Amino acid sequence: MPAPPLGRLARAAACLTALLAGGCGVGGGQIPDTRFFVIDYLVPAAPQAGQALPVTVGVESFRSDAVYRTDRMVYRKVPYRVDFYPYERWGARPDEFVTDRLLDHLEASRRFKEVVRASGGAASDYLVRGRVKRFEEVGSPNGKFSALAQVEIFLVERRSGKVLLQRQLSHSAEAKSQPPQGFVEAMAESLKNLLSEAAGQIAEAIARHNGGARP
Repeated sequence: MPAPPLGRLARAAACLTALLAGGCGVGGGQIPDTRFFVIDYLVPAAPQAGQALPVTVGVESFRSDAVYRTDRMVYRKVPYRVDFYPYERWGARPDEFVTDRLLDHLEASRRFKEVVRASGGAASDYLVRGRVKRFEEVGSPNGKFSALAQVEIFLVERRSGKVLLQRQLSHSAEAKSQPPQGFVEAMAESLKNLLSEAAGQIAEAIARHNGGARP
């Protein structure tokens, strides 16, 4: 086979160089920077209503269903398909956000002697476990979208291993501005309401287990 002309080789080399640099007429342009978002809201301390229960509550690191074990932001337009934002990421995985914020809610409730992170090896009387089931943007036919958070929680007495509470909680909040910022703000609102409810149910279950005294 005859060797290709030098001009053709030179042009191919130049095109390859331009392609690597984002040119050569194939959708060139600079790749957008990846942006990272966090769920970080203030949980105000509840008014002290009586004496706190003399117990320590430990919170295990939450787990996630497979699709949410990532920092990629998930959105869903139809029930059986998920997509991901191309250049936007969470600053941590959803299960990490949920664990951190639930600790905040339980501490701010002022209903317990102490709230600790169970993964640190601290002793506790009760253990909270959980799994993130949904953590995503959901679109609708009218063009609006919302943030859906859904978690499953378990409350276990450490000494006996008895499950005192098992709940699947979900909350959805409609976005008030365009994504991704609107989605992030809606997810913060959704998660705040969901975990406030979870903390309340955990406190009531522990109070019942301690003789029915309301904390």
